Amino acid sequence: MLAYFIGALLGIVGIVFLIAATQGNAGFRILTGLVLIAAGIFIARITRMKVPDQRIIQEIDLSGDVHPEEMTCNNCGAPLDRDSISLREGGVFVDCPYCGTSYQIEEEPKW
Repeated sequence: MLAYFIGALLGIVGIVFLIAATQGNAGFRILTGLVLIAAGIFIARITRMKVPDQRIIQEIDLSGDVHPEEMTCNNCGAPLDRDSISLREGGVFVDCPYCGTSYQIEEEPKW
């Protein structure tokens, strides 16, 4: 919206310069008016361009022996599915759909 406003403003100022070209020093004013009108049209055209949709996909790669299809909630013992695991704040979290508990999975070292 702001870009349309700026484009329209440049176009209007360009028209004012073209109108003022009748007073004197016409070469400079005509050139300035045409440049301002062209800049306004250019800005309006750029804002109409479509930006391709960008989607961010987060994949969680757990090291170690973790099988989400066999996981159970630490609080209530209910089975958890893949949708219960999420990546937040730089850690892997489990949200239990049954009891509402949320906790972070902490991996133990392999050695």
